[in-house]
Amino acid sequence: MSRDTLLSPALLARLERLRLQARETPSLRGGSRRTRQIGTSIEFAEYRPYIPGDDLRHLDWRAYARLHRLFLKTFLDERDALLYLYVDVSQSMAFGGKLHLAQQLAAALGYLALAGADRVEGAVFAEKVLARTPRLTGKPSAYRLFETLQNIHAREFGEQGTLSWLSRGGVPREPGLVVVLSDFLFTDGYVESLRRLQTGRNQVVVVQILSADELDPAFAGDLHLIDSETGLGRDVSISPHVVQKYKLAVSQYTAGLQDFCRRRGMHYVLLSAEDSVEDAVFRRLMPTGVVSG
Repeated sequence: MSRDTLLSPALLARLERLRLQARETPSLRGGSRRTRQIGTSIEFAEYRPYIPGDDLRHLDWRAYARLHRLFLKTFLDERDALLYLYVDVSQSMAFGGKLHLAQQLAAALGYLALAGADRVEGAVFAEKVLARTPRLTGKPSAYRLFETLQNIHAREFGEQGTLSWLSRGGVPREPGLVVVLSDFLFTDGYVESLRRLQTGRNQVVVVQILSADELDPAFAGDLHLIDSETGLGRDVSISPHVVQKYKLAVSQYTAGLQDFCRRRGMHYVLLSAEDSVEDAVFRRLMPTGVVSG
């Protein structure tokens, strides 16, 4: 995959007009994102009574001359967001173009964050985290994120996808906006791991990507199906009745994941691998409020 096929120049230009809409989380540094917290930017917020220990440089002496009381000027704080991009590269993601869309969407979100003066970390995982980017800042560093995403590929048979590594010390120490891009076809589930992300005060965005055949299979007849992650096979006879039962099971599974996210205050987006990255960003993610423009 070349850089040109990852994100087109026209899309990059559109992304620069978007911004992440991350919730306010504790930050260790300033930035360009205005919050309702009180900080050290130049825009005045309000007055409040002086409390011993406050910075005397912010005292309003004119107010003291009029009222004979000490008041402190406070200012709107400006913080940058911290975006974590977690991309599933287990073997099932190779099916039907799922991984390709995940790569593109991760690149798009990372680029718009970096263009907006936010910070970005990327990681790819299967049974564990396989590769990470350093913490990136500034639009010129987007090439490092693109390079990492371009070089990833789905794992071989025998390595299944899981989020259990989050429960083994994988939750970020500094809270931020965490976007998980996966088909979420994990044999060990997702509930405990996503909960762990939230207990770390992260804002969580679940992006489930399924192939067109997984959403609406066109298979029929007697087939030998092979599990792409375990390599195990099974002979099945697929009739219209079996297809309908399968569709119902998929619908119930995706609805269950969506309901879990809704109840926990997480954002959830379901994508088909045939969706374009433009549709994923502008028609699916923007309505959630995760990005705005």
